[in-house]
Amino acid sequence: MKLRLEGIWTPIPTPLTKDGRVDEDATRKLVDFLIEAGIDGLLPLGTSGEFALLSREEREALIRIVVDQVEHRVPVVAGVSDPSIENVIRLSSDAKKAGADGVIATPPYYFTTTDEGHYHHFKTISESIDLPLLVYNIPEWTHSFVTPDTVQRLSDEKLVVGMKYTEYNFLNLIRFLKVARSRISIFTGSDAMAYSNLEFGGSGAIIGSANIAPKVASKIFDDYKKGDLGGAREAQEKLLPVIEALGVGKYPAALKEAMSLIEMPLGPLKGPLQALSVAEKRAVAGLLRSGGFLA
Repeated sequence: MKLRLEGIWTPIPTPLTKDGRVDEDATRKLVDFLIEAGIDGLLPLGTSGEFALLSREEREALIRIVVDQVEHRVPVVAGVSDPSIENVIRLSSDAKKAGADGVIATPPYYFTTTDEGHYHHFKTISESIDLPLLVYNIPEWTHSFVTPDTVQRLSDEKLVVGMKYTEYNFLNLIRFLKVARSRISIFTGSDAMAYSNLEFGGSGAIIGSANIAPKVASKIFDDYKKGDLGGAREAQEKLLPVIEALGVGKYPAALKEAMSLIEMPLGPLKGPLQALSVAEKRAVAGLLRSGGFLA
């Protein structure tokens, strides 16, 4: 399908069985739940999907299941992040075979590099794969920041088609939008900045809260596009308790706890990640209840 890079997308959690394997039935149920609620695209194997803890075989299996269940209803952009360029290329080949519409990759993590290193990383990937490539810019987790100048260079040379920028730094968001929004799609990965990104010419948001409250999250984009700015702002504000709930404990533990609470259980976290404590679970439930997301 044509890769339509706009709207509210979900970075989906990876459903797992009790023994830590990809849960096909739960994945199919999650895909339908999100699409039927109005989500515009799916991103398996992002941070919410615990990608770094999954094997190459598990990653490909998840993409295949998601793509098969989507049935061309929305685009699927698969995470292929790895510190090694060679591994990213291999993972991208797997994603292509599995039917993904595009791929998204972080800059190298663990080791740091220069702006030129980041440029080389994405240029090499782009020229070695047969899928549209997005930059996943999430400095808090990778400890590596792809600068606006580098993103401008990549977009000018048509090496990437988009970027997910996950950081609560509005100044940098505006910088990215200024230099690249006319050539690539700029998504925010910061849940509370979805409306602001649209207002400044961005393409939308890829946000974890959209898993828990997909109808509310989708309304931000849908109302904005209709010109109902008040409705879009109201939807953004309504997400606040969900966003706060996701901040409890070590991410993405609260995401999987919240999904269980809304009766969309996705199984355990991938080891060595640990579930929330009893007190933390109560905190998540209280926040969701305060926002009207739980009875």
